[in-house]
Amino acid sequence: MILSHCLIILLLKSAEYMRKRKILIVEDEKELVKLIAFHMTIAGYEVFSANDGIEALETCKADRPDLIILDIMLPKIDGWEVCRRLKLDPKTSNIPIIILSALQDIDDKLKGFYLGSDDYVTKPFSPRELVVRVKRVLTRSEIRSSLPKIIRTGSLEINLEDISVKRDNQEILLTEKEKGILKFLVSNPERVLTHSEIMDEVWGKDNIVEFGNIDVHIRHLREKLEKDPENPKLIKTVKGEGYKFEL
Repeated sequence: MILSHCLIILLLKSAEYMRKRKILIVEDEKELVKLIAFHMTIAGYEVFSANDGIEALETCKADRPDLIILDIMLPKIDGWEVCRRLKLDPKTSNIPIIILSALQDIDDKLKGFYLGSDDYVTKPFSPRELVVRVKRVLTRSEIRSSLPKIIRTGSLEINLEDISVKRDNQEILLTEKEKGILKFLVSNPERVLTHSEIMDEVWGKDNIVEFGNIDVHIRHLREKLEKDPENPKLIKTVKGEGYKFEL
């Protein structure tokens, strides 16, 4: 039922997709901007760019892009701060961001996701792969924005405003951590969320949580939400990667 709802909305939006999606490239290396812009244009996107962090923020306010490809090592203010400010501003918080950086340390990647980026690509990179990632992030963003406030599947009802859950109109009690995990999963439908991402989102970056602890909470969620917890239909395990909420 949820899948049908989202497919219908995406089909209704097909006319809107006739409009070229606008991609903002925030990068101070001119040749790299040209390379990315070439491949994005070939893929059917409208492209514009900003050379530093301040220009990026001003450009986003003046001409809201559909997606931002963001470098970290920028003049004036770095990409971390750009990402942070965009995600704190209600007018720009929903713009998907793909970080494109030479920083390859796992802590840098986790920091990017913690600040709200949708993907993290390291340099050197494949322009064709970047195009695919842009398409995937835009699709996830469209699905997320089309989600109703209340999701119903069979007798199960999930209210996305307060993350309350009912089955046959009877409330299912969730712990705060279970609510946090469920909210993160449902808000990112079809996206695989790693243990690290869930840990940073729900427990906070400064808290130390064993990955096994997350698995325990996922098991409890399945016991409360799934008709057959051993063969889950909503919260799926992606072996070696993490979990995803399947519509």
